[in-house]
Amino acid sequence: MRKLSSKSGFAPLVAGAALLLQLSVIGLLFSADDDLVYFLGHPIHYVCAARQRYGIPCPTCGLTRGFVLTIHGKIGDAWRLSPTGPLASIGMFGTGVILLSFGFLQTARPRLRPARIEFWLRAGVLSYCAASVAIWATSWLSTILRMRGHP
Repeated sequence: MRKLSSKSGFAPLVAGAALLLQLSVIGLLFSADDDLVYFLGHPIHYVCAARQRYGIPCPTCGLTRGFVLTIHGKIGDAWRLSPTGPLASIGMFGTGVILLSFGFLQTARPRLRPARIEFWLRAGVLSYCAASVAIWATSWLSTILRMRGHP
């Protein structure tokens, strides 16, 4: 008798469900505005150490606020703060949905050889990650240049 965890499709179903559950819990517990993130309505007063010490934002400045704003559907506001927030939350949501779909497919067709599907999933995830890193780096560098007075 096989364990539940060794059944075909179990791991992607659990991982996908966990990702989507995390997003739901974050949406319920956290809120944000342009300046702060709030946990159950209470502000989290966190100051970026790089900005405080060097006067420039760190590469992840605005990530948490942007992530929470995106979960609450304020993608434009989130992107304005930092594109890393929307990219991370949309990527997390997409990965959760894809894993759930893949898990259901494996459960429905246990004899299915998922190698080809896995190849395209990996290629898609790597492409998304590469594009996200390029957007993140470009955004951060443009912020630094604007602060230094360059056009």
